[in-house]
Amino acid sequence: MSAETTISQVESLYYDNQIVKAKSLLETITDKDESYYYLAYLIYYKLDDLNGANTNLQHALQINEDKYFDEGDQLGQLINDLKNANKTLTSGFVAEAIEESKKLVERYKFNAICYYRLGYAYKENKDYENAIINFNKAKSLNPFNSTYTDRIRDISNMEVLKGKEMYDIKDYQSALEHFDKALEYDPKNSAAMFRIGNIYYVIKDYVKAAEIYERGLKLSDKNYKVCNLIGKCYVALSEYDIALKFFNKSLSVNPDFINPMFEKAKVFKSQGNTEESIITLNNIILKDKKYSKAYELLMDIEVSRNNLDDAITYGNSALNISPDAYTILHRLSSVYNQKEMYEKGREFAKSSLKTKRNYIPALFELGISEMGLCNKVAARDALTKCKRDRQYRKAASDYLKQENFDFYTSHCN
Repeated sequence: MSAETTISQVESLYYDNQIVKAKSLLETITDKDESYYYLAYLIYYKLDDLNGANTNLQHALQINEDKYFDEGDQLGQLINDLKNANKTLTSGFVAEAIEESKKLVERYKFNAICYYRLGYAYKENKDYENAIINFNKAKSLNPFNSTYTDRIRDISNMEVLKGKEMYDIKDYQSALEHFDKALEYDPKNSAAMFRIGNIYYVIKDYVKAAEIYERGLKLSDKNYKVCNLIGKCYVALSEYDIALKFFNKSLSVNPDFINPMFEKAKVFKSQGNTEESIITLNNIILKDKKYSKAYELLMDIEVSRNNLDDAITYGNSALNISPDAYTILHRLSSVYNQKEMYEKGREFAKSSLKTKRNYIPALFELGISEMGLCNKVAARDALTKCKRDRQYRKAASDYLKQENFDFYTSHCN
């Protein structure tokens, strides 16, 4: 392929506004003549690489000074003006740099780098609104230079960090304002979108959370953690088939991510598909023998099937991993109470309460154990404390009714 033909191809790409491709093909040309240098100047200038543009234009000027003199003079003036504005800014005279950059924009209305310099001066002055306006103007004039997009993203991410600080102290309204501002600056900021989703998830607005998460997922479709969160939203909304779809998508990206596997097991259990739940939980254990939640759910399944000894086995496996897990200790207390092994029931209830004081489920089982052991005062005390909890109030009150209490302690007479 001749040099002239290659230059013709580069020109075609340049005039078709495929500037990056034009530059890439330009670099393959070895025979550099006047037309090459001038075309290189045009391409580098279009990319706002003024040093590269100037270098190539100087080569063209050496070959044909008269032809390119005016363009050389204009480029030199632009470079000099930009240097002066930058010197003012780096010297700490931010307000003056803004005024100088405004004049640059007036003088070079269609030059992206001038708007960029004005935007940068505004950014240094912490006037982010005007900084974004000018960075966006630079981006619209020159979409080929990633620097302008990067600076927009930088400011957007600053708002994300501010929002995260508010989120961490549970000031969700202020956090939401910062995340919204981040999206206003950069509508493609998936981190801001996911953070907004987290806020709605925390306040249990699962419809809104799922909507925001899914919008973010369109920008970052390989985010397996967000797929899992979307699935959990749909579980909360009892949309189990949709939830399973997102859990499976999460696992398709990261097959070793345990959380969606466990969420699937819970969905199967809630749907009454205990066999599939058990298979899933055993697969989790194969991947991670120390995942105690799997044993805990297996324990619940065996309790529901009245396989109490199997439930105890799973409970003990979980305790080997997490000896102070108060939820597992409470569950074991419940199983032993069902087996009428009240000494063991009391032992595990007290162990649970030792880890989490006034844990109502453990107090309730302690009350059952004490009734079984004929410790009536202790039983009444534990069950009375349970009345403070809305979930346990009715059951505790029923046990405390004199006729019922007498019935459950009739073996003590």
